[in-house]
Amino acid sequence: MDRRGWWLLGAILAVGLALRIAGAQGGLWLDEAWSALQAHDAGTPLGIFLNINHDNNHHLNSLWLQFVGIAAPSPVQRGLSIVTSTLSILIAAQIGARRGTGVALVTAALFAVSPAMVTMGSEARGYAPMMLALLLAILLIDRWLAGEAERSPATALALCFFLGALSQLTILFGFLAVAGWVFFALWKRDGFKPAFLATLKLFAPSLIAFALVFAILAAGAAQGGGFKFGNYDPFTWLQFLHGVSELIEYTLGFPVVSVFWLVLVPALVILAPSAGVARLGFHRLAILGFPLTLALLHSGNVAHPRYYLLVGIALLILLGEMLWREFAAGGWRRWAAAAAFVTILAGSLAQDIDLAINRRGDTSAAIRAMQARAPAGAELLIDRDTARAALEVGATQAGYRLEIRKQVCAPARFLLADRFKGEDPPETVERCGRHYRPIVAMRAHGLSGTHWTLYEHTP
Repeated sequence: MDRRGWWLLGAILAVGLALRIAGAQGGLWLDEAWSALQAHDAGTPLGIFLNINHDNNHHLNSLWLQFVGIAAPSPVQRGLSIVTSTLSILIAAQIGARRGTGVALVTAALFAVSPAMVTMGSEARGYAPMMLALLLAILLIDRWLAGEAERSPATALALCFFLGALSQLTILFGFLAVAGWVFFALWKRDGFKPAFLATLKLFAPSLIAFALVFAILAAGAAQGGGFKFGNYDPFTWLQFLHGVSELIEYTLGFPVVSVFWLVLVPALVILAPSAGVARLGFHRLAILGFPLTLALLHSGNVAHPRYYLLVGIALLILLGEMLWREFAAGGWRRWAAAAAFVTILAGSLAQDIDLAINRRGDTSAAIRAMQARAPAGAELLIDRDTARAALEVGATQAGYRLEIRKQVCAPARFLLADRFKGEDPPETVERCGRHYRPIVAMRAHGLSGTHWTLYEHTP
C-alpha cells in the first residue's frame, strides 16, 4: 500500500472510531448493565471466573467492566469494544490488502460504517473483542494457505481462539468455518488424508485452548452450583429467518424486513467464483453452512441477530473483494459496483447516525427526568425485573439515590415500564388505586436496547 493508500486508510479508521464513540453515548442497556452489575458483584478478577457462572458473562469484557468500575461513564465502560472494533477495521484492511490496495480500502470502509459492526463495537459486551480475534485468525490462515508464513501459525491461532472464546463463545462458529476452510483447501490440493492430518496438526493447539476455556467454565459452574442461561427460546423457522435477515440488514445498512436478503446473499456466494473472489471455502461455510447447520439442528435462541455475527463478518470480506473486482472490470460493471458501494455507505451512515441519536433507547434519560423532579432521590416502581440493572447502573453513574421496588402496591412517586421490541408500554397505569401518567419515553432503534416509559404519580 502506498502513502496515499495509508492516508485513506487512516481517514477510514478515524471515521470508524468516531462512529463508535458516538454510538457509545447514553446509558447502558439491559445486557450491558447486567454485565456491569455482575462484574461489580464478583468483587475480584478471580470472581469473574468463579462467581458469575452465567452465559451473560463475557469474561474479558467483565474484567474490563470491573477494572473501570460500575460508576464509570458509559463510553469508558464500552472502551474495550471501541478499541478492539476499531482495530478490527485495520485487520480487515490487511485481509483485503492481500488482494490489492483497492480491496483493502473498500473492505475497511465497509467494516468502519456497517451498523452491525458499529453497534457491536460501541457497547459493553464481548462481541467486538471476539470479532478482532476471529479476523486475526482469518489473516493468519490466509497467509499460511498462500505459503507466505515463515512458521506454522498454530500457536498464534490458539491464542486468538482462546482470547476470542473468553470474549464471546460464539467464536466457536468462526473456528469451525476457518478449520473447514483449511481442510477443504488442502483436500483439493493434497487429497483427503494429508488434508485431514495437516488440518488436525494446525488446529490441535486451538482445540486445547477451547478445552481450557470450557474447563474454566466447568470449574466456575462447579463452584457456583451450575451454569445458568438467561433464557432459552426453542427453534422456530420464523425466529430463525428473522434473526438471520435482521443481521444481514444491519450489516448492509438497510433494516428493511424482506425475504429479498435471503435470496441476495446466497446469490452473492454463488456468483463469487465467477467474480474471482478468494477464500471461497470460508465464505460458503460462514455465510451459508453455519446458519443452515443451526436450522438443521433446530438450535435454540435463533431469533437474536448477534448470534449470526460470523455471517456479517464473512459477508463484508466477500463484498469488499467482490465490489472492487467489479469496479476494476470497467464498463457497466464499474458503475454498478460504485452504485452498490455508495448505497451501502449511505444506508449504513444513516443507521449509525440514528444509533448515535437514539442511544439504544437511552435509559439515562429516565434518571435525568427523575433528578429534575426529585433532586434528593426517589422511589421507583418497576413492572419487570429486566429494567432493574440499567436503572441501578444509571443511578450509580449519576450519583443519584434511587430506591427501586418491584412490589405491586408499594408507594412510589415514579413507575417505569420497559418493553422489548414488538411490545408497547401502557398509555397510563393504575396501581393499587394510584394513577400514574407518562412523563418521558424512549423507543429503542437498531440491534440493541428496549423501549421504556417513565410515569409519575398523579394525586
